[in-house]
Amino acid sequence: NTAWAYAAADAPSAALFAGRRFAECCDAAASSLRPEDLDQLHQWQLWLKERGADWPRLAPQLSARCHASFSAAAAAPSRLQGRVAAALAALGLPVREEVGTPQGYSLDAVVVFEGREVAVEVDGPSHFVGRAPSGATALKRRQLRAAGWTLVSVPYWEWDEVEAGS
Repeated sequence: NTAWAYAAADAPSAALFAGRRFAECCDAAASSLRPEDLDQLHQWQLWLKERGADWPRLAPQLSARCHASFSAAAAAPSRLQGRVAAALAALGLPVREEVGTPQGYSLDAVVVFEGREVAVEVDGPSHFVGRAPSGATALKRRQLRAAGWTLVSVPYWEWDEVEAGS
């Protein structure tokens, strides 16, 4: 959880992660890690890549378990996501929903616009603290962009305004 928090805050700490101790502790505890622990460690590993940090990595077997756990998360499309996807389709854009990325993230929708794939993330209230993205949402956005995705976020309150004006 601590490693995930540093990743979400994008706050590098050589004191915590540059030595072998953190990775060794994770490897030693591997058999007792819950799926949510594995998921957070996976996002921490993505953060190391994102930052280009050359800090010690998890053992390959644990790393693979983390990726598999993170990738296996069940998608839960919302009604809002369905309305946004329908509106994109009505504009003549080919829409694919719940698209998995090599990093293990699930994208709400992907459209092709001007010959380029664009990820569309439809973010409801649980993705925000007030109007600021939650740590998990900010981390996902940052990691998707670092992986090369063009990303458009559709916050629920902006969509509500669009629908109210229709």
